[in-house]
Amino acid sequence: MAFTETSNVFDQDTMASVETKEVSHTEGDAAAATAQQLSAAQRARIERNRLLARQRREARLVQRPTEARAAPPPADSGGGFLLDEPAPAPPPRARAPPAPIQDPAERPSCLDCEQRFPQSYLFDTFGYNVCDECRDDDGAHELITRTEAKNTYLLKDCDLDLRPPLLRFVRRRNPHGSRLGDMRLYLRAQVEARAHEAWGSAEELQAERSRREEARARSKHTATARRLRALRMDVRSSLFAAKRATHEHEFGAEQYDADRDQYSRTCACGHVETYEKM
Repeated sequence: MAFTETSNVFDQDTMASVETKEVSHTEGDAAAATAQQLSAAQRARIERNRLLARQRREARLVQRPTEARAAPPPADSGGGFLLDEPAPAPPPRARAPPAPIQDPAERPSCLDCEQRFPQSYLFDTFGYNVCDECRDDDGAHELITRTEAKNTYLLKDCDLDLRPPLLRFVRRRNPHGSRLGDMRLYLRAQVEARAHEAWGSAEELQAERSRREEARARSKHTATARRLRALRMDVRSSLFAAKRATHEHEFGAEQYDADRDQYSRTCACGHVETYEKM
């Protein structure tokens, strides 16, 4: 019996130990599962943030591909925000001058000397067939501004920009300041030819100039006459006011009106004063 009781006690202790180990193992598995579940959630959140950041970066690259590749990092505004600064515009590339025409049969003939030439400034820049030897910068080959072309040859913007063939021009820096923009310089010979085309002939252009000069002279004469008339009126008004301010009436003999029982006297300036006597 003692042996049996001892065996039962031993079996109970063994079972209790086994149950304790099973409980401990179950709690360890639950903690490991919980830790594994939290790690997966964290990994999912990290992956989601990474994809969102990648999408934003790709969107910026699509909007500003050149800026994203070459621009420096955005500047800090001082409040913790990053400011996107626009990339500066690239400078215009200088156009290389065209090569000389090698085939003599295809070379243009100069309008002045009638000699064929392979290359010239007026031909390359304005398409005007004049060689460099016959170029006259003070005459028909002078470069004039757009304003002078419109005022001197009575042209409109459409005549310079829309009427075919389009007139060529060169750009020069404005001497009055960079804020005014570059100047457009046209070839005088081409502008004069365009004016003859717009007005029909050189005679029609000259007639229109004469009409405008006469209209300008009449307008100037009318404005001058109006100013002179206003000046004369001002002088007369000031003289009349001064005369009235300094005039003293000199009345003649008084006259009695029996019907009205009134007296009156007249000044040399025409003023009549009427009064009664008590």
